[in-house]
Amino acid sequence: MDFNDPMLNELVDKITKGLREGNRDEAARYMDIVIEQYPEVANILMQSVEFQNIMAENEEAIMEEEKAQEAQIPIQNRTDEERQAAEQERMINDMNAMLEKDPETLEEFIQKGTVLTITEQYDEAIDCFDKALELDNGNISALIAKANAYELMGRDEDAIAVYDIVMETDVSEVYDYMSKGYILENNERFEDALECYEAALKIEPQNANILFLKGSVLVSLEKYEKAIDTLDMAIELYQTNYYETVFELANAYHNKGVALGKLKNAEYAPAYFEIGKILEKKEKYEKALENYEKCLEFDNTNSEVVEAVERVKSILE
Repeated sequence: MDFNDPMLNELVDKITKGLREGNRDEAARYMDIVIEQYPEVANILMQSVEFQNIMAENEEAIMEEEKAQEAQIPIQNRTDEERQAAEQERMINDMNAMLEKDPETLEEFIQKGTVLTITEQYDEAIDCFDKALELDNGNISALIAKANAYELMGRDEDAIAVYDIVMETDVSEVYDYMSKGYILENNERFEDALECYEAALKIEPQNANILFLKGSVLVSLEKYEKAIDTLDMAIELYQTNYYETVFELANAYHNKGVALGKLKNAEYAPAYFEIGKILEKKEKYEKALENYEKCLEFDNTNSEVVEAVERVKSILE
């Protein structure tokens, strides 16, 4: 499954990888991001042939695990596949246990509501989020989750009403500042979003994700030089753990490239080349070619870039 959005594609890849490797926490974490940032895609993903095939493979693996248990194979003697199957079974059991459990705390209501959303039991999910909000009427996570559920139900006006509450809610935690800023940014309240990201950076000044968000909103505000400086800080931090942050790094370079393009500054043309290299490594050849060619607009004499263009074109032919 391929979406026309590198960030979304990377999220789906990480969910798939987590499921295949039996890493339930990893898969759930990235699924939460998809539900939050791409609610309209979550249902498509759950119903896709690829996702259904993975779930079928999980079920087959669980059956193999049950056979292993019947044979009383000691844990330490099981293969990697058998251990992964056991982990996948625990993930499914945890989700079922959450559905059967009567929540008591704020976190439990949100967790159960999220599982109900994933399983398309939207009315019950809304009920859970409402009960969470009875315990804390300004909880950003519950509000955003409720709005996402409304979107998936096609109740856009109700979703907008909840997002309006999010935008006017006072927050103090880093994640809440980031979430509120993201919602404000999506509603084109860029100055307000910037204030949220600035407040978050006062708490965690070396958080690459917040710096990325700040740099991106500065691009929207047409403050291109400040955006470049901020995105450079994010890029430097992302590069310390390249493997885990490859798609964040690509997007940081992309947004920096947008800012540089607006400034028409050929000095920074290598930014497009860096984006192209990252995308090429991820086999996103069409997007890589776009960035290589953008680099050539500034300097068409760079033999390394010319070779990259020819190389990618030959792959696409």
